Amino acid sequence: MKRTLTVLAAVLAAVMLLCSCSSGGGSSDGDSGRQGKTLTDIWSAVKSEVSFSDFKEFSDAKKLQRYYGISEDMVDEFAGGVNGSGVNQEEVVLIKAKDDSSASEIKQKLDARFQSKLDQNKNYNAEQAKMIEGCKVEQNGLYVTMIVSDNADKITRIFKEQTGI
Repeated sequence: MKRTLTVLAAVLAAVMLLCSCSSGGGSSDGDSGRQGKTLTDIWSAVKSEVSFSDFKEFSDAKKLQRYYGISEDMVDEFAGGVNGSGVNQEEVVLIKAKDDSSASEIKQKLDARFQSKLDQNKNYNAEQAKMIEGCKVEQNGLYVTMIVSDNADKITRIFKEQTGI
C-alpha cells in the first residue's frame, strides 16, 4: 500500500510538472498567449467570424504546389483554401515559411498568382477584378499571406490579432 501511494505521488508530481511546463498561457512580453497558436487555429478563428461558400480548404501541401508552385520543404505550416465555383475568385492563403529565403520566394509566387488572377478577371469579370484589386499579398517576417475576399480587411485583422503582427 505504501509503495502504491509513493508511485501515485510520483506520477501526480510528474503530471503537474508537465502541465505547468506545457501551458499555452500568456507570457511576460504581453502577447496574451499568442505564441502557441498554429495557422490551423488562426484559420479556425477566421472561419468563426467569416463565412465562405463553396470553399475548398487546403488538405495537404500538394495543393500549395498545384496552385502556387510552393514546395512543401519551404513551408513550416499553412492554412486556407480557394473558392471552388470557378467564378468567385475568393482565395485565402496563410503560410509560415521555414526561413527568410523561403518566405521571400513564397511572396514572389503568391504575387505572381495574385497578378494572374487580376489579369484574368479584368476583361471577363469586372466585379471580381474590383474585389481582387482591393486585396493584397503581404509578408511579415516568416508569415506570408494572400487574402482575396470581399472580407479581406476582416480576415487580415483577425490574422494580425491572432499572430500578434
